This record gives sequence, C-alpha cells and structure tokens, in this order.
Amino acid sequence: MALADGLDRLILWGRRYAPVMVSSTTVTTLDTLRTDGPLRISALAVRESVSQPGMTTLVNRLEAAGHAERYPDPHDGRASLVRITDAGRKLLADRHTTRTRSLLGPIERLDSADRAALMAALPALERLINMPMTTE
Repeated sequence: MALADGLDRLILWGRRYAPVMVSSTTVTTLDTLRTDGPLRISALAVRESVSQPGMTTLVNRLEAAGHAERYPDPHDGRASLVRITDAGRKLLADRHTTRTRSLLGPIERLDSADRAALMAALPALERLINMPMTTE
C-alpha cells in the first residue's frame, strides 16, 4: 500500500511540476495509438475511460491537428480505424523531451544516495510500466 501511495503521489507531482503541452487524455490516446493502434473509436473510448462521443470529439481534434488519421477498416467497410501520424509521434517525443528536462532540476538537487536509490529502482519501474493493462 505504501508503495502504491508513493507512486500515485509521484505521478501527481510529475503532472504538476512538468509543463503541460497538451491534455492528458490527448497524450494517453496518442500513446495508446502508438503502442496498440490502429483502433476503432469505440475501443479507444473504452481504453481511455471516456464516452464514445467524447472520444469522437477528441479524434476529430487530433485529426484536424494532423496528429491522428482515420482510414477504412479493411475487415468492416462500415467502420474506420484511427492511427497515430508521424506528427502525433513527434508531439509525444517533444512532450517527453520537454517534461524530462523539466524534471532534471529537482532530481539533481537530491543527494547522491537518493539519486542512486532512484536509479536502482528504474528496472523494476520499467517492468511495471510495461506490464499489460488488466481490468482487475
């Protein structure tokens, strides 16, 4: 419980500390398309825990900005799939770079023992981040 609480507080701290370039729903949707796409809007809505009309609005904005695109589903002519574009990938990469740089200052103010402890935790954090999502 203490570890989960600490991770949750760390996530909140990171969200508050690092600059916001786009909404968190935009980021998670683009990242889902990057890692798991292309997907139907209905599947994206479920994964992002938003309504289907809300996801349609977001996809419309992503498409207008050039960050995502729709194309016909080759298995169902009535449906379309959404995929991330190169511009969407660049947005995610630029956001990552900007946020990473903004977090360096606080990390560098930690003493060497704390920085070493954080470095030692990175492999476990990577395994946690890369675990498949479940509904449990």
